Amino acid sequence: MRVLVTTSAVNSHLNNLVPTAWALRTAGHEVCVASQPDLTEAIKNSGLPAVAVGEPMAKPRGIDESSGTPFGLGFDIAETRPEKLTLDYVRGTLDTYTSMVGEYMADQSMLDDLVRFARAWKPDLVLWDAHNYAGPVLARVIGAAHVRILPAPDHWARMHARYLDLAAEQTSPPSADDDPMAAYLGAKLARYDREYDEEVVVGQATLDPLPSWVGFPLDIDYRAVRHVPYHGPTVVPPWLRRKPKRPRVCLTLGQTRRALGVQGSAGGEEVSITDVLEGVAALDVEVIATLRADQLPPNTVVPDNVRLFDFLPLNPLLPTCSAVVHYGGMGSVGAAVVHGVPQLGIPGDMWGEGDVMARLEGRGAGLVGRGDTLVEQLRRLIEDPSFLEGAAQVQKEMLATPSPRDMVPELEALTARHRESRIG
Repeated sequence: MRVLVTTSAVNSHLNNLVPTAWALRTAGHEVCVASQPDLTEAIKNSGLPAVAVGEPMAKPRGIDESSGTPFGLGFDIAETRPEKLTLDYVRGTLDTYTSMVGEYMADQSMLDDLVRFARAWKPDLVLWDAHNYAGPVLARVIGAAHVRILPAPDHWARMHARYLDLAAEQTSPPSADDDPMAAYLGAKLARYDREYDEEVVVGQATLDPLPSWVGFPLDIDYRAVRHVPYHGPTVVPPWLRRKPKRPRVCLTLGQTRRALGVQGSAGGEEVSITDVLEGVAALDVEVIATLRADQLPPNTVVPDNVRLFDFLPLNPLLPTCSAVVHYGGMGSVGAAVVHGVPQLGIPGDMWGEGDVMARLEGRGAGLVGRGDTLVEQLRRLIEDPSFLEGAAQVQKEMLATPSPRDMVPELEALTARHRESRIG
């Protein structure tokens, strides 16, 4: 069968899709990956055919985290407090995120180009990044089966399910036109004479490579799949093959923050990169920091025990580390889980990173960084064997999850059923 994989031009989102795309390719299926032109080189470097669609995504831009809400939007799609999740708040969140974040990740030019390409190439299955809603619209337009894959906790579906529940409780239920997801996706479908339904929001199935303790109890066809760390072309430097003389700590901001232009402060704690570097200087550790020069504030003093690299893939680095310090992105969390490394999270404020790290702390596999206690927390993470035991347990659970290769027969069967239903 032919499989069209689609994502936005964010490397970490592509990296999340590559293992499943290659599993399909090595099973004999024809696979190509479509995204904005600024991701073309990264797709080519993955060894998969690239299709450039739409206009380049906006250049990296500073995101104002001082407003108390992600991206300065006034709403947080990761909000979970029941008292906060009123009908007005949920509706406002979905309306804002679809028009701002959803359209930023996949605008109309991308969708139009995708449809033109797909009508010529005729894919049987569309595998789409769950933050890129051009994928399911495209699949509905051309009549293909479609499956999404989660790059982060499923807040789109959770928030929309909350909206539907709240709307149903009203004495005078809102009309379908009041549903922001239905309005946003319905307008895109209407351009191609197609109609909206809930399947466009959640796919015909959802591949979930996140740890089981990150999920939500939603009535969705989730299919757990093992997270396989992929970070692009990798050359393992000679020094990385030698055992470190003292505990090694990885410090990373993650690729999504880079792609969206997020600088070095994190969430409500407002912990800066400078704070972190000053803190680790007091410890007898070797720190490998994957930071570009433009991610460091002017006149930053880099301690003697810190080595800076523009980029160093986590997959070969983490097995040599005693701990990893990061901002709660799922690429970093997933890689650390796979390699059984205790984690110190200084949660960012983009997609519920604080909740993810709190859940990891609850599993005994890491800690949520808390401002001026960072040094002692990192020391504890390295010296207390219980964290290594907790990390080993979550690692064991992840490695027992079906691999992307195990998912291929399920995707084949789903596509066959869809084809039969259309013929029938």
